[in-house]
Amino acid sequence: MIESSDFDLEDWLNRWDMQSVPDFDDKVRECEFFFEQLASEVDRSRFRWFLSGFMNAAYSFFESTALAAHFRFTDANGNPFEDDKGLSVLRRHVKVEQRKNNPEYVKTTGLSDLTKQLYKIRKKCTHHFPLSIMETGASLPEDFQLGNMRGDGTPIMPFCREVLQLIQSIHAEIDW
Repeated sequence: MIESSDFDLEDWLNRWDMQSVPDFDDKVRECEFFFEQLASEVDRSRFRWFLSGFMNAAYSFFESTALAAHFRFTDANGNPFEDDKGLSVLRRHVKVEQRKNNPEYVKTTGLSDLTKQLYKIRKKCTHHFPLSIMETGASLPEDFQLGNMRGDGTPIMPFCREVLQLIQSIHAEIDW
């Protein structure tokens, strides 16, 4: 066990690589990266992989933003308190829950139609099977659809575009 007299703050600060710590824009940029890959990918398998990356990045945006909103500020004694504005913005789109018995655990679930669909698709591609992607026309990737039954597919690019716009909007409104 390290005693407080054994802790060298100066050494710790000198060894801490601040450049390794992502800023609050990182998840938004990750979503933008995967969307840019989707927007130019015409190979069905590669499109599916980029779609999985986009879904996970979008989900992670909501999870990490909710967690940060719970612990973003501290009082004079170092005790965290919630960012009410940030949580208010998020709660228009996702349900945010903090466990009473484990306050460091913050979880989100879809609330709006768009985020419910995002969470459902992300759950399928993460916890079940790879997503089924159909080619419904010659204009790829715009004509890729989620599903395996012709006529019942969900156009992917418009959906992802709407999700990305929501994430960018939330991020701008929270303004961290």
